[in-house]
This record gives sequence, structure tokens and C-alpha cells, in this order.
Amino acid sequence: MKTSDTIDALATDLATAQGEMKNATLNRVNPHFKSKYADLAGIRDATAPILAKHGLTITQFTTVEGESLVLCTRLLHKSGQWMEGEYPLPMALDKPQAMGSALTYARRYAWSAACGISAEDDDDANAAQNSGAKANGKPVEKPAWRGPMKVTELKAAMRELSERMNGGSLGTTGDLEAVQEEYAAVIEQAKHDLPEWYDGFDGTRKRLLSTLMVGPASAADPDSPASYEAAQ
Repeated sequence: MKTSDTIDALATDLATAQGEMKNATLNRVNPHFKSKYADLAGIRDATAPILAKHGLTITQFTTVEGESLVLCTRLLHKSGQWMEGEYPLPMALDKPQAMGSALTYARRYAWSAACGISAEDDDDANAAQNSGAKANGKPVEKPAWRGPMKVTELKAAMRELSERMNGGSLGTTGDLEAVQEEYAAVIEQAKHDLPEWYDGFDGTRKRLLSTLMVGPASAADPDSPASYEAAQ
């Protein structure tokens, strides 16, 4: 974390603001992990008015460092004092939908962390378990897969994705992009853990791109960056 030379005024008003804030309403459900979370617009609605009341605001922007994309979240105070943190993002210029999804995900976590509020279900660190860690004095079993989903769950999610893509409900390239954003976490894990399944998905995706009508999605994703900008 980086800060201005002094943050006394910022810290005082932030403490007051946090005392008035409530946790963001968990208004979305991750269909793959069965967990609830607050979307970006919901997090902003729960915090921005109270921050502004006490002379505080948050800005988020991206920078490029080497071959990596970095999200910078800066908490500003009317005095000019500030503090900021950085969040690394995948750089995949050939996959703008995946990058957009990752950016929205990062913005949610960074914004809620800066405000000190909760915006998702607490999984008791199950997703962060790794080899060598201990729980209640006992070694924690190393996950068999790189991603958070077990292989059976991952295959089931990929089948569900395949049905969505082959079910005839996608009329435009925008519809396809929306589905890809919805299943971004599944697709990313399959790319590493089930490459043959990912190859099948990628082949279907390329076929659809060549046959679907070019156009926006029939309904905007409420947690997409575009929807967030429109809500401001």
C-alpha cells in the first residue's frame, strides 16, 4: 500500500465514515460456486454517498507495468491526502471479454477492501487452502486442481456452458460475450485443468462468432463495466 506523506485527516474521516457504513447487500449469486456477492454497482451505492459526506472518494484506473495490467484503487480525501493499493490483472488483448470480467471482479474486491466492508459470502478460506497449511493442528489436503472447483463440478459447469452455447438461444455476438463473461471463472479453470474440454469450447466459440449476427446482448449484464458506468 502507498500513502501520501500524512494521512491523519483521511484516517479520522474514514473512521467516521466506516462507522456509518453497512455491508453491501449480497444481490447476486455465483451459479458455479453457489455463493452470494454484491455487484460493483451495489458496493458503490452502499459506500459512495457516505464517503462523499465525509470528504472522501475512490478512484480506480489501470496502468501497464511491463507485460502486466494493474488496477490501482486510490482513496482520496478533501485535504489532498490519499492511500492506494494495486491489484494485478491478466493481460489478454485477444480476449477482451475475459479481461473485462477480471477487471470488474478486481474492482469489486479492491473497492470493498478500501472501505472495510463485506461484499461476499465468507467461505472460511476454503478457496485459499494450499499445501502445507494447517487447520486445527492438522495438515490441510492439497487441492487436486488448480482452480477452486472440483473436477466433477468443473465438468458439470462446462456441460452447462456447452448446452447454453449449443441450445440455439444465442442470437448475437453480444449474447455470446455475455455467456462467456458469466462463465469466465469456469472457462479459465478449464483452460488449465481440462485443456481438452477448453479446446472443445473454443472451437464452438469460433464457430458461433462466424455465424451469429453482430450486435449487443439482448440484456445487459448488471455487473459488467458498461452497466456500472451507465449507473453513475
